[in-house]
Amino acid sequence: MFHNLYLLIILLYLTMITDLLNLLIGFSLILISFSIILNYFKFSKINFFFFLLIFLAGIARFQFGLVSLGFIHESKPVILRVFIFLFIFPPTYFLCLKSFIYGKARWKIIIKHYLFFLLIVLARLSFGEIDLKLIGALFLTYTAFYYFLLTKISLTYLRQHQSIYTKQQLFKVKQLIVWIFALSINNFIFSTYFIFFSDSNKHDAIQGMFHSTIIVWILFVTYLFFNPSILFNEVFNKKDPKRDFLKEFSIWNSKPLQKLDTRDAAIELIIRKNVEKLIEDLRNLKPELIIQSNSTNLIHEMALHLNHPKSHLKFAMKYHSRFSQSDYLNLMRVIYALTLLNNGYLENYTIETLGEKCHFNSRTSFYRHFKKHMGVSPAKYKTLIE
Repeated sequence: MFHNLYLLIILLYLTMITDLLNLLIGFSLILISFSIILNYFKFSKINFFFFLLIFLAGIARFQFGLVSLGFIHESKPVILRVFIFLFIFPPTYFLCLKSFIYGKARWKIIIKHYLFFLLIVLARLSFGEIDLKLIGALFLTYTAFYYFLLTKISLTYLRQHQSIYTKQQLFKVKQLIVWIFALSINNFIFSTYFIFFSDSNKHDAIQGMFHSTIIVWILFVTYLFFNPSILFNEVFNKKDPKRDFLKEFSIWNSKPLQKLDTRDAAIELIIRKNVEKLIEDLRNLKPELIIQSNSTNLIHEMALHLNHPKSHLKFAMKYHSRFSQSDYLNLMRVIYALTLLNNGYLENYTIETLGEKCHFNSRTSFYRHFKKHMGVSPAKYKTLIE
């Protein structure tokens, strides 16, 4: 008996804590939605669909928290009074991600994606109550279709654009895509819970769906706190003049990449103590200093700009580089071309001029080596960063 009483008390406390968390998260989301609006007035940047998702989720959870804690008396949140309004969320999540990726959506696209939702609303107004099982089946099909679209647009975008992001940028882009999926799945659980369980006990259905989905919103609000650029619609900023391609390509390794040849044992003993300094200097060697050379005098050019003997540089190139001398030289030319591209070089010059400036022998050679390392041609890269 006492065991059951203690269990009941614990459950009551957990329920109260969850209700309080819903109240706090709802209030936080409302504040975030207002910050998005303020940012729009200041910088004219907004992802309207992201704002809509944040605002609706904030209002619903804030009102639920107020009701559950006894501050106000309502049977259920405003946006759930007519549950067919749950159909607004699947296209909104899709348009939210699409707007993050490609910018503002055209009105024709918006109307097309909300057309089914409008038809459902008109059916509700014309015929009154609609059978819950029918609504549930429609909702599941509708949501599955938008998960397909979300998956397609995410994979297509990452495949086409991964070469133009830094590793840090790419990680942030993938993070946001994962969060859009997580929130949409959260909303799917939320909506399905309400549609299939509200027929028997509306209060328990509403409480269950708010309690079961709160943890994802807590994590998401925390994520927004550490990634405020999302609020300003700047996560998918692809053009980065300060991008460090030298570090990104990981050309040099401080540890040997192959077994030491006995003929090189003597030089290895000499440079062993200074190998870290040697590799660090090579990592920082600016591409523009050596791209005019060729593979036969590359080591000589490198020695002119680094305070290391040629023998040490040859050893480093043989054992600590992921590229041969010729491949390394062409990669440095590509890296220099990338740096110029990201600094707006093509605003005043042509791609052919860029290839010549980077000391490629021909346009064909430039395109071949650029595509080898970046996965796209220089022309395609230009369109991707614009």
